[in-house]
Amino acid sequence: MRLTIVSCISANWQKALPVLAAVGAVVWIALFRDDPLSERALFAALLVIYFFHQIEEHLWPGGFRQFADAHIFHSGNDNWPVDMGGTALVNIGYVWLPIGLAALFPETLRWLGLAWIGLTLINGIIHVAAGMALRIYNPGLVTGLVLFIPFTVFVLVHEVARGALSGAEVALIALLGVVLHVPAGGLFVISFLRRRRTKA
Repeated sequence: MRLTIVSCISANWQKALPVLAAVGAVVWIALFRDDPLSERALFAALLVIYFFHQIEEHLWPGGFRQFADAHIFHSGNDNWPVDMGGTALVNIGYVWLPIGLAALFPETLRWLGLAWIGLTLINGIIHVAAGMALRIYNPGLVTGLVLFIPFTVFVLVHEVARGALSGAEVALIALLGVVLHVPAGGLFVISFLRRRRTKA
């Protein structure tokens, strides 16, 4: 039963994204229209923005998993090493959960939210860099360019302007953004290297 539920989530989680994005946007406006620049509002906005980004990556036009397997790993397999289960785990457990917790507890988990601001900034830069390096569209490129980078830069500039962050802390946030990509990428890289070693 548990495996069936997990398999169902792995295969279908992205279908909920349009509803999550629409409901998230409406709820955000209702809750934060009078205080849109509080850290709680900014962290909540980050989660809504991620829903739109994930729609581009995994639903419309989608294909991020297949793109990574074909153009990053050259594996010849549309579901390995970036597979459906790993993709669902990263997007739900590594994106929704920490950002959602930071939005719920912005004082206690402020640096969790700021670290994921850094992760989002670096993610947007990676999408743009991959597009330039490979000279082809990668799923997530448009929202990475028009949502991730402008939003995260705005948040960091805003926090510095109001005295809530120093320049050194902004540098730390960017560094955390790089470091936080390691576990997510490592999930797939380790699988890839293990199978290659077995075949060798």
